[in-house]
Amino acid sequence: MKDISIAVIGAGFMGNLLARAASELPYARVVAVADVDTRRAQSMAEQFGCPYYADTEDLLHHHHPTAVFIATPEFDHLKPTLAAAQAGCHVFVEKPIATTHHEAQQMITACHEAGVKLMVGHILRFEPSYALLYSAIVEGSIGKFLSAYARRIASINEARRLNGRISPLLYIGVHDIDQMLWYHPVPVKSVYARPLYGRVWEEFKTFDSAWVMLEFEDGALGVHEVGWCLPETWAKWETPKSWGGFGDVRMNVIGSHGNLALDFTPMDVYGVGMSGWMLPDTRHWPTLHGKVTGAVKNEVEHFLTCLLEDHPPLVTGEDGLRALDVVLAAEASIVENKIVPMSTIV
Repeated sequence: MKDISIAVIGAGFMGNLLARAASELPYARVVAVADVDTRRAQSMAEQFGCPYYADTEDLLHHHHPTAVFIATPEFDHLKPTLAAAQAGCHVFVEKPIATTHHEAQQMITACHEAGVKLMVGHILRFEPSYALLYSAIVEGSIGKFLSAYARRIASINEARRLNGRISPLLYIGVHDIDQMLWYHPVPVKSVYARPLYGRVWEEFKTFDSAWVMLEFEDGALGVHEVGWCLPETWAKWETPKSWGGFGDVRMNVIGSHGNLALDFTPMDVYGVGMSGWMLPDTRHWPTLHGKVTGAVKNEVEHFLTCLLEDHPPLVTGEDGLRALDVVLAAEASIVENKIVPMSTIV
């Protein structure tokens, strides 16, 4: 019996992926899809055997799902979240929670006042290797947290897919910022960031990559290198199609009594064919025997379990806001060319 009904707002890649992961669980079903691109909404609705709509309000007028999965572009998270909360639906929203502090706070307040759960899709918390780093840190295995370094470099094709609508900091950098805040839950005192300019800048006037330094109030540091400046040939293979490419991804944590390291540039599997070397994603959303698995399945299952058992989610709206604020401080630092105190981000 599929007791949890789900509506999906945004029928792009992540919307489809989240819907698949949910529908493959024995207790969940997708009952409706909405997207401003009705052709895309129709295509996804046919996949799940449900109706489609052009907007959230129309969908919620005809359906009352248990939960709404919001996978619209990051600048369009507020309106569907407010509508879902007003309708009494629990909300899962893709990262980043929003693009401004004020909109994120509105979303948090609306869900709180409606008595519905709000979870932000910071998927790395549900990837076992990242979670193992967390458990080692909280158990004191490396002593006092001193610093963390994260690298997340994607292909230039990712920047082209987004057509310059957003910086790599807000789109992918927020992943690792959230991880650092999770690993070291101490307020961030200040942020300093410097951009680098290359082909992405030439095409879209969006910086190619950036280096970011976080200073925590206890003196610990976080350093993040983020961008989408890998060449087109990074993941150019056409077959096997199931071998989706990823990027150059790492996380190192240094403590007073030990170090932790994660390298996802090769995710355990290598291949080489006529197109060159192949480094598939085996962690985030690989397909196993026709079903979505990996971190995205863990994430979706966690959210739905929270609804079934009435538990707070691992990634709350407040968590999403904290990560967003650090990214906003980093982007302000780039514009102003100075260290930005977190106290100025409101």
